[in-house]
Amino acid sequence: MKTIAVVDLGSNSFKVTVVDALKQVELGRMTESLRIFPEKDSTVTLAPEKITLATEAVVRLVTFAREKGADKIVLLGTSALRECTNRAEFSDALQKATGLPLLTVSGEVEARLASEGIRSDPAFAAYPRIVAFDLGGGSLEVIELRGERCTLAKSFPLGSVRLTHSLLQGAGSIIGQGLQEYFQHEVRNALEAFVPTQAAENSIIVGAGGAFAVIALYLEAIGEKPVAGRLPVLRIRELKDKICQLTPEQRRSIPGLPADRVDIMPAALLTICVLADLSKAESFYLTHRGVRHGMIQVLTRDTGGLI
Repeated sequence: MKTIAVVDLGSNSFKVTVVDALKQVELGRMTESLRIFPEKDSTVTLAPEKITLATEAVVRLVTFAREKGADKIVLLGTSALRECTNRAEFSDALQKATGLPLLTVSGEVEARLASEGIRSDPAFAAYPRIVAFDLGGGSLEVIELRGERCTLAKSFPLGSVRLTHSLLQGAGSIIGQGLQEYFQHEVRNALEAFVPTQAAENSIIVGAGGAFAVIALYLEAIGEKPVAGRLPVLRIRELKDKICQLTPEQRRSIPGLPADRVDIMPAALLTICVLADLSKAESFYLTHRGVRHGMIQVLTRDTGGLI
C-alpha cells in the first residue's frame, strides 16, 4: 500500500485527501459541497434523492482518488452519519456504487483522529503543547496534545450547521445582539468545563475545519494574508460583528466568503469567539489537517512501516 485516500463524509461537505504514504506527501484533495445535515429537524434521515446525490458525489471523489493512484481508499462517516436513521441504506448504495464499505466513527474516535492529523502537521512539530479546535458542520472537537500524548479528545454536537438551525433560527436574517449573547451563553456553558483554562499561556492554539480556512481566505482577500497561518482574534471578532449585521444576501459581498457558507458563518464565528474567550487566545493558527490525515496516520503506522 503506497497511496492512501480518505473520503470524509461530513455534515456540510464531502472531502477527499490523497497521500503518498511512503513519502508522507499529499498528492491531491477535492471537495464536494453537499450538506447532509438537516436544516430544520435534528434527526438526520436522508431522502432517496439525497442518497442519490450523495452517492454520486462520493463516486466523483473516489474516481479522483483512483486517478491519483490510490490503492487504499477509506470512506469515513462522522457526525451527521453517526446520527443518520437510514445510514444502512446509504452505506449499501455506496458499496454498490464504489465497491467500498462505509466506516462510521464515534465522536471520541473522530476527535482522536483529528488529534492525529493535527499532530502530523509539520508546522506544529516544534510545539510541545497544542490545544486545537476542529469545527465542522455537525460537531466540534476539542483536543489537547502534550508531546506525542493526546490528553484530551472530546466531541461536542456544536457544529456550525447544527447551531445555525438550533440556536440562530436558520440565520436567515440579521442577528441581533440579544440572540448573539444567547448563542454564546449556550456554547460557553457546553464547553467551559472542558476547554483547558488559560490554554494560550502554555500552548499554541490551533484551528481546524472549514470555518478557520474561510477566515484565512477573508484575511487574504482584504490584503492581510495570514503569516504562518496566524488568524488574529481581533480580526475574527470584527468579522463576526460585521457578518451578524448583514442579511444572507448582503453577506455575499464579504471578500473571500464562499457562497455555500453564507448562512453558517455567523454561527461559526460566534463559536470561535467563545473558544477565544475560554482559551484566552489572541490568535488561532490554521491547519488544513484533521480527521482525514489522522486516519491516514493510523493506516500507515506500524513497527515495520506500512500496514
